[in-house]
Amino acid sequence: MRAASSLGAAFTTGVIAIWLLACVGGSENGPTILEGSGTAREGLQTGASVPRPRAFDAEGPIQLPYRGPGRGGVAYRLTLEIEGERATFNPADKNPQRPGREAQSLEADFRELPVEHADSGNDVFLLGLDKLRYTQKQQNPPASREIEIADDRLRITVDGKTSIDNRGNRVTGPLAPRILLGRIFGVITHDPSGNPVKLSNRGAPAARQFINEIPILGAVAYAMVPLPAEPITPGSSWVGVRIPPSRSGELGLGLTVEYTLTGFEVFEGVSCAMILLAAHVDEYAVTSVTGHEFDRVQATLNGTAWVELENSLLRRVVLSDQIRASWTDARDPRTGTERRIEHVSKLVLALRDRDAKSDRWSDGTTHFETR
Repeated sequence: MRAASSLGAAFTTGVIAIWLLACVGGSENGPTILEGSGTAREGLQTGASVPRPRAFDAEGPIQLPYRGPGRGGVAYRLTLEIEGERATFNPADKNPQRPGREAQSLEADFRELPVEHADSGNDVFLLGLDKLRYTQKQQNPPASREIEIADDRLRITVDGKTSIDNRGNRVTGPLAPRILLGRIFGVITHDPSGNPVKLSNRGAPAARQFINEIPILGAVAYAMVPLPAEPITPGSSWVGVRIPPSRSGELGLGLTVEYTLTGFEVFEGVSCAMILLAAHVDEYAVTSVTGHEFDRVQATLNGTAWVELENSLLRRVVLSDQIRASWTDARDPRTGTERRIEHVSKLVLALRDRDAKSDRWSDGTTHFETR
């Protein structure tokens, strides 16, 4: 897991800086994070009522072994929204800093492709990019970035002004569209149940750096739903550890997610198992997988996944989370400087038609809409 990037971090030589963070509205009178001693607020609502699974005709337990994308691969659309704020508190500071507010929005069409070999008992699949739009904004200080790549074109907008606009396969240089579109950009290694154990970027050096600054690989891994090899019945539960694609995940914070088979329903015309996702954390003295020491972590996660009964294909997963964390600044713990973050996010991973073509994003705007 890479370390948290600063807002001024640059790409490779000749490539503009793109930033990880952005803003949400709210009071500027001070932070709202980690106030009081209560548990974290409920996760973001998914916009739908609590699902009511239909009855399933099969008798007895069923098996849903994880099978991966299959020989022909599978196409998905990923959408991710993250909002939050970060703050620093020094008891001796008579003029405390205003909290920084930030937001990210990601939409990506990609394909999962199988790899015909095993890695120490684990499986691997590749990810190829079809199109992507990523926006970042922040306050304190204000800044914005937008990255859009589709239709053999790449455009990067900085603070509302176009900085790069490359079109066509004849473009050369570190960020030609041809080095990103239709190319493998990442590899995810997972255990036999479908739990991700390793993420890595692929492609030309500039392409790897480009993708590394966008939380797409982490978001895909966050959405992966493990499936136990043993037979299960409604009410069966199992767990998997997931690292959020937000700032807390950059520090290596993992959430133990409980997956529960709640029943069966016909979803989008296909018989599916309905699986509920849930996690709750309210702990002190938490050490992340990267060794980061948190003083306190409060988190909730809720979600629903639909898995096809015929082939165990993940058809759709919707999840939301809220994470609050604080830690003492390790650079000078004697000052008592405390850092706090809070982020809420919503993620949707949905199966899509591999052959369907569209010149619009999911919000209805056209690719590279004129500003």
